[in-house]
Amino acid sequence: MNRRNAIRITALLFVLILALTGCGQGGQPSSSSGGAASAEKTIWEKIGEAGKITVGNSPDYEPFEFEDGQGNVIGFDIDLLDLICKELGISYELVNISFENIETAVQTGQVDIGMSCFSITPERQLTFDFSTPYLSSGQALVVNPDSGYTKIEDLHGKTITAGMGTSGMEAAEENIPGANVVGMDNYALAFMQLKSKGCDAAVADLPVARNYAAKDGFIVLDEILSYEDNAILIKKGNDDLVQALDVAIRTLKENGKIDELIDKWLIVD
Repeated sequence: MNRRNAIRITALLFVLILALTGCGQGGQPSSSSGGAASAEKTIWEKIGEAGKITVGNSPDYEPFEFEDGQGNVIGFDIDLLDLICKELGISYELVNISFENIETAVQTGQVDIGMSCFSITPERQLTFDFSTPYLSSGQALVVNPDSGYTKIEDLHGKTITAGMGTSGMEAAEENIPGANVVGMDNYALAFMQLKSKGCDAAVADLPVARNYAAKDGFIVLDEILSYEDNAILIKKGNDDLVQALDVAIRTLKENGKIDELIDKWLIVD
């Protein structure tokens, strides 16, 4: 290697070192700003951009969510959802999903939230977050008037129907020894089974139980299987969405709007 070539190589190495140093100093903010720009938006941020929230709902649970015969989904939850969205300044889109599949739809991002009279349970809390509760209720047993059943003990070892994947099904399994608890695709089928005496009892949230009793002449047992709070189902890690929903629900509690919905839709003793 001659002297001239050595000088050229030295110069090239010096330029290369400067370039690498410059990349190290100037690249960090660039990488940081690029990372911020490319960071995935939260569900709440996406909702804000779209101006709309998608909601998984199973309209087979009168009076919370059901079809009115003209293709419209109505009920307590639907009216409440409408009020919540007005508080948040957004619209909503209902996505009809069987109840047992709503959790998967929320988890995979098919919908933004689940709102279908979800009870807060320890099992669900392992995977999901919940809004502040908007209603407190309980799981009740419904029987035919000529059944002779008057208390939970009478149903030990009997056949009980409930909605598939519901907390009512879980409550029956845990609190009625020896019961054959049959999960149905929807609650209309569960109560059809009861009416045709294909089962001994059906279990549902107390307002739903009272609604079916009023319509079809069933009897609601006085003993409650479990007491629960109802809330909106949210994928974990979306604190900003939880907070926005909580503020809206608290406002509707404080201004009496939720009480108005209770008077409108729910049969209260």
